[in-house]
Amino acid sequence: MGGAQRGDRKRNQQSRATQAARAVAAARGSNKDRNRIIIGVVVIVVIAAAVVGGVLFEQHRANVASTETIPAKTVAGSNKYPVTIDKSNATVLVGKSDAKIHIDNYEDFLCPYCDDFEKSNFDFMEQQLEAGTVQIRYHLLNLLDDHSQPAGYSIQSANTALAVATVAPDKFVDFHYSLYEDQPKEGGPGWTQAQLTSLANRLGVSGPAFDSLVNGKTYNAQIQKNLTAAVNDKSLWATSVAGTGFGTPTIVANGTMQNVSDNTTNWLKTLLKTAYPS
Repeated sequence: MGGAQRGDRKRNQQSRATQAARAVAAARGSNKDRNRIIIGVVVIVVIAAAVVGGVLFEQHRANVASTETIPAKTVAGSNKYPVTIDKSNATVLVGKSDAKIHIDNYEDFLCPYCDDFEKSNFDFMEQQLEAGTVQIRYHLLNLLDDHSQPAGYSIQSANTALAVATVAPDKFVDFHYSLYEDQPKEGGPGWTQAQLTSLANRLGVSGPAFDSLVNGKTYNAQIQKNLTAAVNDKSLWATSVAGTGFGTPTIVANGTMQNVSDNTTNWLKTLLKTAYPS
């Protein structure tokens, strides 16, 4: 019995030694296996570094952005047509009342497509405002409120613009123009309230009445109400690769939605030919 037990222990020891050797060999692996492990570790490290670097970059960009000043830009000729605000509906009407073309512009100050529309159409639209052929009602919405960091730039900028239109309507077009000329990037930090207020002040809008409208977020509730109404108004829906629904910019002229996706002024030129035939 004793000899058999010793023989079993020896075989077990040899077996365990063989298993251990195999385990070590497996752990070390071939050169090819080691390359996989090393490459895998490097990839993980690179990904981790990229994530950390991205977070740090966004924080740095947010810190830098918060110290910048929004350039104050003025629009020559904006004193040639009236600007009035409908306080109860939180919309701004720009242009002469006898214009034959009435445009409703649904927009968001953070919307990059609204920025494209402004840069493609503003000069020509401004000419028509001065000529008295068009009148534009601006619906300032907060469709992209959660697309800034922190969230809320859309409604903050809209409320500030409406405060400008309330206290100094003749400065609304300048404020509106300045925000699109230096639009924050969607998904990044928006302009802070201090920066928006500074812009208004440098354009000549200040005082207790303005500060009260801004700090009290006077128009926020109506802005949100206007967004809800627009989203649920099927006459404002359009179809795109993203589906069917409401989006910005939405341009309605004399009751008909316009196709402005090609970023040209053709839509307005067509309306002008009909309303003002030569």
